[in-house]
Amino acid sequence: MWLRVKGGTNLGQALEQVRQEAGLTQAELARRLDVTRTTVIDMEKGGTAGVRRIVDALSMLGYDIVIVPRGATVDVRESGDAADGSTRP
Repeated sequence: MWLRVKGGTNLGQALEQVRQEAGLTQAELARRLDVTRTTVIDMEKGGTAGVRRIVDALSMLGYDIVIVPRGATVDVRESGDAADGSTRP
């Protein structure tokens, strides 16, 4: 799965989606990050929790953030995808 993040609110939504995909509750993610569940809720709403915590959470869940110029074409391949460019969206 890959995600496109276009702003702070989208970053929080991406975190929520990735957390759910990992099968973690907000409380479980909070425990792993050593923060409160309220902080995780705030992060997922794109609130005042701070971008660094969101980036740390996405990193802990196995995701990187890639920044590219708008209009650029990006070819994303997951590990093990075919070299011929056939990828999963």
